[in-house]
Amino acid sequence: YCCQGDRSLESAIEEAGLTPDFIAELQSAYSDYLASPKKELPVSELNDEELIDHILDTHHLEERALWKELDKLVNLILIVHYDHGKELLLKLHRSFSELKMELEEHFVKEEKELFPAMLKEDKTPEDLAAIRSLIRELEGEHDVAGIIIKRLIKESNHFTPPEYACPTMKTFFRKLHELVDDIFLHIAKENSVLLKRYQ
Repeated sequence: YCCQGDRSLESAIEEAGLTPDFIAELQSAYSDYLASPKKELPVSELNDEELIDHILDTHHLEERALWKELDKLVNLILIVHYDHGKELLLKLHRSFSELKMELEEHFVKEEKELFPAMLKEDKTPEDLAAIRSLIRELEGEHDVAGIIIKRLIKESNHFTPPEYACPTMKTFFRKLHELVDDIFLHIAKENSVLLKRYQ
């Protein structure tokens, strides 16, 4: 539910060029997931404080650790492999750096403004209006992050390292994929659950 997440499933599938077989595999995997024993409550059943703690302790913490590691890796592979693939590596460096900056600022706004406002007791109508205004701004930032991520996916050939990739470069591509997966899950929890409660 990141960038253009309010579209119909059919239009998203068509635009992505996915096959009916792939969709059937996804549906089967989701059915298996639903049938498996659950260890955690679904995020929709968490109250605001529990969900915010979950987002902070899981996604903010993990994504910060990943982008710190990725920042070192992308700079290293840019230096070492510049002669082999400067065009690709410069694009990845720019796009990753842009995403990192976007997320750093976004997380601070959530942690210093939005989440404390949501956890405030006895919210006035003015408090709720301020929360809704901030939500609109932050949802716009989610869309911007989604656009950058789409670019990174394209530039990285869906996280496929080039043939000349060394172990460090392969680690960068794998960790970038981990980061993107976590961001999509993170944004889905916020847009589809937490932020919806205030709209």
